[in-house]
Amino acid sequence: MRAHAVILVGFLGAALPLDAVQAQLSPQGILGGITRPFRHMLGHLGHYPRVHRHRGGARAAAASPDRDTQGVVRSRLGRAGPAAWPSAYEDVVGFTFWPSDYAARLRGRGFDVLADTITGQFDRIRPTRVATTGAARNDTGSDVSAAECTGALSPNDRWPATRLEQILQLSDAQRDALDKLQATVSNAIKDIKANCRELGDLSGPDRLRALVQSLWVVRDGGMAIRTPLKGFYENLASAQKNSLTIEQPQSAPPDAKVPESANKQYQACASQNIGSAERMIKEIEMKVRPDKTQAASLENLHKTSSDMAKLLIASCAQPIPADPLARVDAANDQITAMNYAATNVQIALDEFYGRLSQQQKARFEATGR
Repeated sequence: MRAHAVILVGFLGAALPLDAVQAQLSPQGILGGITRPFRHMLGHLGHYPRVHRHRGGARAAAASPDRDTQGVVRSRLGRAGPAAWPSAYEDVVGFTFWPSDYAARLRGRGFDVLADTITGQFDRIRPTRVATTGAARNDTGSDVSAAECTGALSPNDRWPATRLEQILQLSDAQRDALDKLQATVSNAIKDIKANCRELGDLSGPDRLRALVQSLWVVRDGGMAIRTPLKGFYENLASAQKNSLTIEQPQSAPPDAKVPESANKQYQACASQNIGSAERMIKEIEMKVRPDKTQAASLENLHKTSSDMAKLLIASCAQPIPADPLARVDAANDQITAMNYAATNVQIALDEFYGRLSQQQKARFEATGR
C-alpha cells in the first residue's frame, strides 16, 4: 500500500507542468496542465462539498477546534502529530467523518509543514480540555516541550466515538463496532505520542528527518483504523450512512470549462504551497548569506523545494470522496505525498547544509526564532 501510494505520487509529480506554475499562478494554466490527464479519473473539480444533511439527522455537537485569539492551536488530542503540525492525526480522523469541518484543515497543510520544520517554526498547542485533563499548558515558547510530548488523554476522552454517538442512534451491535474503532484510534494516538521528540537541539536536516518519521507514524495510525472503520460503517443503516456521506459534484466532459470556484480554490492552494517554499528559501538565504561556491547548492534546494511544493498542490485538486472509507484513504495518500516531498527535499537540504561553515550553520538555526 505504501509503495503503491508513493508510485502514484511520483506519477502525479511527473505530470505536473513545473514551468507553467513557476511562470504564473494562473488558475486556468495550473488547473489545465495538472488535471488534463486526470479529468476522467478525478471527475469534475469543485469547491469543498457540503455535508449531506437528511431530515431528522442530528448535527455535530461542536465545531472543529482551530486556534485561539493568540494563534495557539487548540487540539482535542494534544500533540498527536509533527511539531509543525500537532493536530495532524485529529485532522485525518476528523476529515474521515466530518469533512465540512476538517477538509480545509487537512488539505490546507502541505509544504508549509516542511518549511516550518526546516526553519524551526513550531506551533504551540493547547489541549481543548486543559481544565479537566490536567494536561500541561504551554504558553511560553515556540519549541516542543516535554509536557506536549508526554501529555496523556483522559481515560474518559472517547473522541471521535462520543461525537459519533451524538450524531447517530446506535444499536448495541453498532456500539460494539464503534468501541473497536475507538480502541484502534486510541492506540494510534499513544503510538504517535510515543514518537514525539523535543526538537530544540536538532539541526534543520535532523528536524526534517524527524518529520518524515512522525508523518509515517501518523499515516500508520490512519491505515490502522481502516479495518475497524469498515466494520463499523457496514453495520450502519442507510439513514445513518447518509449522515456521514457528502454530495458529490456531477462529472463533466473532459474539455468542460473549470468553474470559477474551483479556480479560486486551486489558486489559493498553489499560492500557499509555492509561497511557503519561496519564503523558506529567502529566509535561509538572508540568514546564511551563501558564498559563490554555495550558491549552486542553494539553487538546487530552491528548485527541489519548488518542484515538491507544486506536487503537493495535487491533493487540493481532487474532489472530496463521498464516504468515510474513501476519505481515510485520501487522507493517508496526502500524508504519503507530504513524506515523498520531504524525503526529496531532505537530499537537497543535506547537500546544502553540509557545505556551510559553523558560523553559517549557527545563523541557519536562527531562522524562525
